[in-house]
Amino acid sequence: MTRTVLCVDTEDRIDEVSTAIDGDDSLTARTATSVQAATECLEDEPVVCVVTAYDLPDGTGLEVVGAIRDTAPQTPCVLFTDVPPADIDTASFEESIVEYLNRDLPDAHDRLGFVANDVIDYSAQASFIRPDDEDERLETLAQYDVDDLPIEESFERLTDLIASHFDAAVSFIGLIEEDEENFLACHGGDLDTLTRENTICTHSMLQEDVMVVEDILQDARFAENEQLQNLGIRSYAGANMTASNGQVIGQVCLLDHVPRSYDAVEQAELEDFADTAMEILELRQTVRDATAQEVAQ
Repeated sequence: MTRTVLCVDTEDRIDEVSTAIDGDDSLTARTATSVQAATECLEDEPVVCVVTAYDLPDGTGLEVVGAIRDTAPQTPCVLFTDVPPADIDTASFEESIVEYLNRDLPDAHDRLGFVANDVIDYSAQASFIRPDDEDERLETLAQYDVDDLPIEESFERLTDLIASHFDAAVSFIGLIEEDEENFLACHGGDLDTLTRENTICTHSMLQEDVMVVEDILQDARFAENEQLQNLGIRSYAGANMTASNGQVIGQVCLLDHVPRSYDAVEQAELEDFADTAMEILELRQTVRDATAQEVAQ
């Protein structure tokens, strides 16, 4: 499977960039000649890397980087430009993997494919992307005494219901801790924990709406994830468990061993199930806190 790279440059330069990428047998180029076109491409289909110029007709390469952070923040970028680094606001690269390659170098085009592969491999090994408010999120999660709450049976019944409702092979409820996802209940699978870099929920929790991956093998973000392949996961849908203060602490998800999609109604239903899971957790914690307060008095 080749790696799809989005090449963004002006009309007079885009062909030479895409040719350099296509010249690498492991890479396939998609092209865009503006920030707007690049943003539309990113929304339309995930890519494994972006190679962008700095000066574009309707903006700069930094805006392309910003679009990536909004849609797929783990996607690495190569800034392929003749603009000196000193003239670029590198602070805009926070939380993004960005490599700078001066296009005026004699062998720049020959090196472009190598550099793209290098940042792709690095991003696969790099730490997962954390939310900007990760500290506050973890503080919220710590307020729930999950190990001491009587939630296991309720969550098991709920995951059974979810799997039956969607006719899905696997459904689970997981809390996303600092370095791993802890599965509180799972129908159809034997899941206990997964490191955050190996769970799709790490990505799903970064967006407000339901995240659907119709075919993991066709999604550049996950196609080479051996852990997911070993689990036989082919499709995914996940909805946020959001605490009353707005922090996302977990996910309610569906997995299947075949590619599948979920329409708007089904996605809304999955969000309702996630809200139900959160309400159960909140209720159990409230009862426990009240009981502890009575004992203390």
